[in-house]
Amino acid sequence: MKEMILVSGFLGAGKTTLIRHILGFMESGKRLALLENEFGECSVDDLLLRRPGLILRTLSAGCICCSLASSFRQTVEELVESEEPDCLLIEPSGVAGMSDLLSACGRLPEEWGFSQALAITVVDAEMHTAYVEQMGEFYLDQIRHAGVLVCSKLDLVSMGQARAVGDALAKENPEAAIFACPWEELDVTMLLEAARERAVLLEHGHDHHHHHHSGALFTSLTLHPDRPRSAAEWEDMLAKLSGPEMGHVLRAKGFLPGAEGNWYQVDYTPGRVYLHSGAPLQDSVLVVIGTDLNWEAIVQCLEE
Repeated sequence: MKEMILVSGFLGAGKTTLIRHILGFMESGKRLALLENEFGECSVDDLLLRRPGLILRTLSAGCICCSLASSFRQTVEELVESEEPDCLLIEPSGVAGMSDLLSACGRLPEEWGFSQALAITVVDAEMHTAYVEQMGEFYLDQIRHAGVLVCSKLDLVSMGQARAVGDALAKENPEAAIFACPWEELDVTMLLEAARERAVLLEHGHDHHHHHHSGALFTSLTLHPDRPRSAAEWEDMLAKLSGPEMGHVLRAKGFLPGAEGNWYQVDYTPGRVYLHSGAPLQDSVLVVIGTDLNWEAIVQCLEE
């Protein structure tokens, strides 16, 4: 039987980081395929996830559970027929609902070999309470329909806050297994076993009521700031994305040129800017996602 693993989570929660861990622990000899879904027009994560032997496909500029539903089906069909993977990992966009995603997977023909899905959701411990207040039912859908919940960014919260988030998750989804530890201590084998024990049966041919999808509320902007800057300069500029005049920026990620011919991989979530050393690229790219974005102000800030 083929295995399907869904790794969900709101914007910036750490889905890509978890997938890197899963890929590192998967049995050698298995044919692995990864389907990346980016809400923005340009894919950033596939550059971070490429590795020998991994079959990688990317769908951009929408969500595979609604606007890209037909493309999703076609891509999975092509993978099944030409690549015959033993395991299909799916990283949906951060604004996709888990119930929508499970419905989309249930619409795939049964003969393609996927009878159940391992549903995993990554939860940003620092932002969880704020996102419950801001996003409500849409955000909680990702948590309520997962078999396994993985808490990320525990280093940014106190022990008391971490406990409170764990309690809140257990209340929202009493059946889920909850993993709350630093990434380097995560036991991926145990995580996958817990996900298999709680796998969701895909009801092929039964199209459930379509959950309210919030993709329509979000917009994305893709920029190509080409002027090289120091890490400090980029950090200062990106920190301005939290200003109210920018709209509500929830996520920014990409690759930007450094002042000394180097490149930075950029991660922004509300109030946090991270720059890591990145591989050399031909062109810079920064994808900004949020609600009520002031495109003019963002462009002026980052391309001045």
